[in-house]
Amino acid sequence: MKLPTVSRLTALSALLFTLAGQAAPVYVQAGPGSFNHAAFDLLESRHDDAYHRLYSGTPENTYATAVTEATWAFSALANSTIDEQLVPAIVNAMRNYKVTELGAAVRMPIEMCVFGVDQASTITHAASHPAALKQIGQWLNTHQLQTISVPKGTNEAARLLAKGQFEQGTVAVGSCALKSVYPELTLREVNVQDNADNQTLFGLMKMEKRPEQISADEARIALAQVVNQANALVKTRTDSAQVLFSHINQRLAKMQSVALFKAHKHRPVEDLPREAVVLSKALEQARQQCLDTASVEAFFQAQMDAAKAIQYRYRAQWLAEGVPAKDADLVQLRKTLNQLGAAILEVLTHHIAQHGNLTSELGPMFNAELVTANLSKHDKRKLYDALKNVRRIENCQAVN
Repeated sequence: MKLPTVSRLTALSALLFTLAGQAAPVYVQAGPGSFNHAAFDLLESRHDDAYHRLYSGTPENTYATAVTEATWAFSALANSTIDEQLVPAIVNAMRNYKVTELGAAVRMPIEMCVFGVDQASTITHAASHPAALKQIGQWLNTHQLQTISVPKGTNEAARLLAKGQFEQGTVAVGSCALKSVYPELTLREVNVQDNADNQTLFGLMKMEKRPEQISADEARIALAQVVNQANALVKTRTDSAQVLFSHINQRLAKMQSVALFKAHKHRPVEDLPREAVVLSKALEQARQQCLDTASVEAFFQAQMDAAKAIQYRYRAQWLAEGVPAKDADLVQLRKTLNQLGAAILEVLTHHIAQHGNLTSELGPMFNAELVTANLSKHDKRKLYDALKNVRRIENCQAVN
């Protein structure tokens, strides 16, 4: 099986998502409300274009249709809770089809949600796909529930529940994306899966029909190669994000020294003229790098708000403990902060160009990377929300 290199894959992915004015058709495994639905939502959120999504049921049918239409297929590839991680249905489909291009990859945490017809009635039965029921054993046992197997899928279980086809007390369990498909259902519980580290790897692929069927062992080898390529794409993206998050953390970590200088000089924490200078420099760099200035301004304002919050907390702490005697050089601090601010925008520009917008699945990494003292969870949430909104300007020529 011939697969492109990771750099080639990244270029293909970038090409796919910048087709001006065209909605690339993609055949998506399973149906609306499935985990494939949620994973493709995640992939789409990295880019500002819309795609023509066509749900196509089984992996075999998804690949066959994509081959017939000479377009893309999107399906699961591997799951962290399965022996050897390879999804059996995908292995079986790979006996008849092979991957010729891997355009993008998504690794998504699998979050099981419980839906009912109301919020308060007693739950007696849980309906879902057999594979999903195997992943919620602890929750089922805790509530002493009977199970209803729905082989057609979690979407079908939710559909039957919404249509009143189950007896009273029955809930449907599946992807949280079912909420957008069946708004008449009530979300009862989230995160009921047994394994907190349950993750599935998905791929956006071009497929080709094999001249003849290969063995299951050969299909596993072929799929493992695709999984390795997909994991490499995911790692490249997460490594890029980690560099960005590290720069943000380094900048915020300097706020203790800034607060110390201001305390020694009896200066207020808030310095609006200085904030205006920081924003002006950031916006000029954003224009040169083809970033949307409004979104960059909101992000830098969020950084400055977090920076002030850190300083205020240090000042409050020092009211009780006394101001440390350590000196701080504001001139050098500002030089370092300027360098870090420029580096943040440079890395952010590169990340968006190569890997798309920052999205929710990187939030846990962001929270883990920002370890600066006196930075609250609320600060982190506001900062990451602003970071996710930063966008590139299309058809713009960057200034080197």
